[in-house]
Order: sequence, then structure tokens, then C-alpha cells
Amino acid sequence: MISDSRLVLLDLDGTMIDHFNVIYRCYTHALSTLGIEVPPFERVRRTVGGSMEVTMRNFVGEERHAEAVRLFREHFAVIFLDDLVVLPGALWLARELRGQGRRLAVFTNKQGPGSRRICDHLGLTEVLDGVFGSTDTPHKKPEIAFTRHVLETLGAVPEETCLIGDSPWDIEAARNAGFPCHTVTTGTHGRAELEEAGADTVFANLYELGHQVFGLPLPADAETTPA
Repeated sequence: MISDSRLVLLDLDGTMIDHFNVIYRCYTHALSTLGIEVPPFERVRRTVGGSMEVTMRNFVGEERHAEAVRLFREHFAVIFLDDLVVLPGALWLARELRGQGRRLAVFTNKQGPGSRRICDHLGLTEVLDGVFGSTDTPHKKPEIAFTRHVLETLGAVPEETCLIGDSPWDIEAARNAGFPCHTVTTGTHGRAELEEAGADTVFANLYELGHQVFGLPLPADAETTPA
């Protein structure tokens, strides 16, 4: 199967980057500052994906939600480039897809300004047609309004689009808009969960995905372990 999608939307967390150590440090800062017990690392990891604001509601009451979000954001702004890990195949995939003449955009529930700084830091911006984050509109994945905003801004149509992600939110966003979602298990969800959520494909990492979905030749040092 070789995808003919002219526009490829890329999720960030769990797909292109592992930012979770920074994210967990920010939850720890916010909750401990408010005197709230900090959940274990894995519990927080399992809840991320729908946006920080949604995840934070799992740990604080509505009355303290706004304050917790503020504390998280302030700390994140200071440390967000610390412990930033590029996932296997991420830069390779983006550059190879651009080399095939495809259009690329980041489509994430991270805040837009921070996402653009991350892409600049990683050297991704030069191969992207746009970076769209949750604060760029009032909407978040999987809301169809967010996806429509991205497509309209880029002058794209669903029939020529696909999404690469790692979570049920990505799958639902793609399904709502009527295009495929190809997934990797480098984030917070395993193969069974992604298949159950309706992923079109599931791979261990972006090397495997790029090879199988887009026909990209694998580099000699590619990691190709089973999902």
C-alpha cells in the first residue's frame, strides 16, 4: 500500500517527539504547588493526548483548574526544550516526504506558539507548510472545526490528506474529517488500543510507517522492531 496523500498531517507528542519528561515535570510542579498529590508517572502518561487542559481536570477540581493550568503553562514556558527527545524516524520521515513532493503540517493539541518553537529547534520548520496547535483556534482534536481550519488554511481537501498520530484522538480527528490515520506505538497507546479505535494502520515507529505507507527506502540504521 503506497499512500497517494498530497498533504500529510503530523501529530507531535508520542509521534514525532517524546516530551513526556518535561510534561510530567510540569504536572508535578502545578499539583505540588497546590498541595495536591502528584499521580505516578505512568498514570499521567496514560491520560495525555486530548490537551493539557483536559488532562488536568483528571487531577484537580474545577475550582482549582484554572490555577493549575496557569502554573503548568508558566513552568512549561521555562523548561519546554529540556529533555526533548526526537522519536525514531521523525526527521527522516519529514524530510523524505517533502522530497517526494508532499505537503506537510504539524497538527497537535500542544499550544501553537510552543509547537512552532519546537519545530524551529528541531529544524523541521523548513519542510513544513504550517504548524497548527490548540491555541491557534478555540478548538482541539478531534473537533472537526479544528481539522477544517487546517485544511482551509492550507487549501487542502480530505480526499488528498492523511494523518500520522499515536492516539485515539488522532484517529477520531481523521475519521471525523474523512481521511486515513496511520499510527505508531511510540506514544501512550499500544497496537490493540489503536486498532480498536479504528486506526487504518499501526506500526512500531516512523521508519516502519514511512516504508510501508509511503514506499520510502529504509536507511541502514533504521529501527524496525515489531509494534
